[in-house]
Amino acid sequence: MAAGVSPEAFNRLLSALDADPHRAGTAYKHLRERTAGLLRWWGAPDPEDLADLTLDRVARKLEEGVLIADGSFGAYVRGVARMIFYESRRRPQLQSGDRIHLAPPPSTDPDLLACLDSCLEGLPLQDRSVVLRYYGDGKLSDLRRRLGLEMGVSMTALRIRAYRLRAQLERCVLDCRSRA
Repeated sequence: MAAGVSPEAFNRLLSALDADPHRAGTAYKHLRERTAGLLRWWGAPDPEDLADLTLDRVARKLEEGVLIADGSFGAYVRGVARMIFYESRRRPQLQSGDRIHLAPPPSTDPDLLACLDSCLEGLPLQDRSVVLRYYGDGKLSDLRRRLGLEMGVSMTALRIRAYRLRAQLERCVLDCRSRA
């Protein structure tokens, strides 16, 4: 289930895909992959996240009582995906220089790593767990979706929390490095 919708809304989406729960799950995965592929083709920088937002919105619309004509479900999802894509394009885009600050290559500098370890130890246990899992290894979209579900927060709330924690860590590491 997606993090931004209620279980009832998600079940309504699955029911709209197929009456058989197993086939509905397979259809959901296929629809998500196709939606992400379409968003990728349109040039979306984060197609998996936008595909999740699309299906979340469709599920909420179904829960609100929107009726979709027989045989038009795919067209409806594509229309919602298009709107999500346009909305994402209105968000401020990162400049190429900004990416350097967001995702630097892994460091082997022992002083920097010691500062990072010290700053991580200074975080409350729950915040430390969030930041380590959010930026952990593996397929990030799956890890982050699971983390959001476990915490009971939307993907947006999780992103904001992770961003704030990362900014806090970056300030701490800079302070630590300036003292060294």
